[in-house]
Amino acid sequence: MSTLISIIAPARKASNARLQRVISSLIAEGFSIELFASGDAKDLPAQVAFHQLSEEGRSGRLKAALHLPKIAHGKVIFTPDPEVAVVLWLRSFFNKTTWVVDVREDYRLLLKDRKWAKGITYLAAVFFAELAVFASKRADLTIVVDNWVRPANAKNRLVIPNAPDPRFLPAVGAASTAPRALYVGDVRASRGLWTMLRAMEMSDPWRLDVVGPVAKEDQAALDTWQKSSPAAARVKFHGTLTPEESWRFATGAWVGLALLDSTPAFKRAWPTKIGEYLACGIPVISTDLPRPSEVILQSRAGALVESASREISASQCAGILNSWGENPDEYREVRDRAVKEVEIWRSGASYDLIGEGISQLLAR
Repeated sequence: MSTLISIIAPARKASNARLQRVISSLIAEGFSIELFASGDAKDLPAQVAFHQLSEEGRSGRLKAALHLPKIAHGKVIFTPDPEVAVVLWLRSFFNKTTWVVDVREDYRLLLKDRKWAKGITYLAAVFFAELAVFASKRADLTIVVDNWVRPANAKNRLVIPNAPDPRFLPAVGAASTAPRALYVGDVRASRGLWTMLRAMEMSDPWRLDVVGPVAKEDQAALDTWQKSSPAAARVKFHGTLTPEESWRFATGAWVGLALLDSTPAFKRAWPTKIGEYLACGIPVISTDLPRPSEVILQSRAGALVESASREISASQCAGILNSWGENPDEYREVRDRAVKEVEIWRSGASYDLIGEGISQLLAR
């Protein structure tokens, strides 16, 4: 009988991309999975025992973090959520359940990207972020998404980058006749929402598919834009989809967009979507953040725009799109270079190391 792993993720949907990669890898390693998350069972492999949670705010997630470890059945508890990590650390003084934490970002740096993190609320959030880092380094296995992401000195640390997972990507094909851009990821201002939409207003007849959840704080303004912008009919929002469903939109796409703001967190981060665009053979337009710049300048499989302001980024992006649309030979050269990157970006996934790490814990 296979070992059961309980994944407790009240802050995530079942369709979450990294969660899907982890689950698929653990199943491939022979583990059984039960998942506590919001979303829909149809987005999961049939063999996952799914416990559907309602989507909650921060206080609701904390209540779930306190309650769910008590009812989880797994020999190992796995969580990507800082609230749950803190609770599991506290429980470890009284309960010897093996627990694993997957740290996907620097919690403190991320607060700089959140409009609600102001004043006393910000100070409280900083305290909790530091507590979550302190707790995470005491897990039986601490997974981090990048080597610079804290905790740096966990007792058992494993770096698993957000590399493209070929299991969820489509076959590489030709660009469609009509020019179309693609964005996959969280949809919010700091991740390029308004920059992309402004670029679309200046690049008729380009179309744009946006795949991912829209941040609550941007939804009202987006509703207004969709009612008033002349470009609204050329931009389609598809909401949250599974990784496989999301990347179907890569088929025929001319370019992938990664127009992130220059925030403290993004200056250090590697945007996963850039690797996934290149793994699909799609050229990339990115803001000139350090790590995207290095890849795009080296591969010449895309273009960079300045991140000095959203208007500048949008104007430069629109200029590139219009140039590619009007000069097929120019675009073809860039796309050929992107296709040459496919094999490189489809060979870097290491999610199977998570299952191996858990197996080593259980063998002790």
